[in-house]
Amino acid sequence: AGWLASLPVFEPHWQILMSYGLSSGWIQWGEDRYEFQNAPSYSEKNWGEGFPKRWFWIQCNTFEDDDGCMAVTAGGGRRTLPFPLDEEDVALVGVHVAGKFFEFVPWEGEVTWNISTWGSWIMTGTNETHHVQLEATTKSEGTVLRAPTVEGLNPICKDTFEGELIVRVWEKRRDGGLKLVIEKKSTTAALEVGGGPWWDSWEGSAEMKEPLRTLTNLPINL
Repeated sequence: AGWLASLPVFEPHWQILMSYGLSSGWIQWGEDRYEFQNAPSYSEKNWGEGFPKRWFWIQCNTFEDDDGCMAVTAGGGRRTLPFPLDEEDVALVGVHVAGKFFEFVPWEGEVTWNISTWGSWIMTGTNETHHVQLEATTKSEGTVLRAPTVEGLNPICKDTFEGELIVRVWEKRRDGGLKLVIEKKSTTAALEVGGGPWWDSWEGSAEMKEPLRTLTNLPINL
């Protein structure tokens, strides 16, 4: 959330360090050794007492017919705010392609989602100039992981790297119409849900509470 991310305001903080990087090296898993050269890579940093009460996540930087180093990072969750604001549901979608960055965040537009308990992730976003839609599915059963909570590491997270993802970005025209400028597919997207309880699908929209929304837009560089 801009300059506010430098202060202990939100619980937790989520910082995307690298949406599309290249890594070389090896990984040893048991008796198997996997070597790789210039493999597309992603990294992020989380800090705070624990992950959100519930959340979802989409990340992909391996697309079909991709010559623009395209990367998509999206996610949302229910985070804790300082008293007396309590908590809020927020989300974002970021698309990097061919040196351009398309950002969809609640302090500059709208972000909505419809996430099932497992198997389907749908997100949309709108800013002043563009509109985005993410549609992701998976047939994988997923892998349960331990995630940080205020009580310690608990198995409340499930993800897969076998997601099928379709990304579409439209440019807003002066006549009010939309022009499709990006449409990419992948079968190796990372998909995740966590926290809970997830009794049914989570359909919602991002809404930053005041005065945080206004403060985020202030031209402050820490």
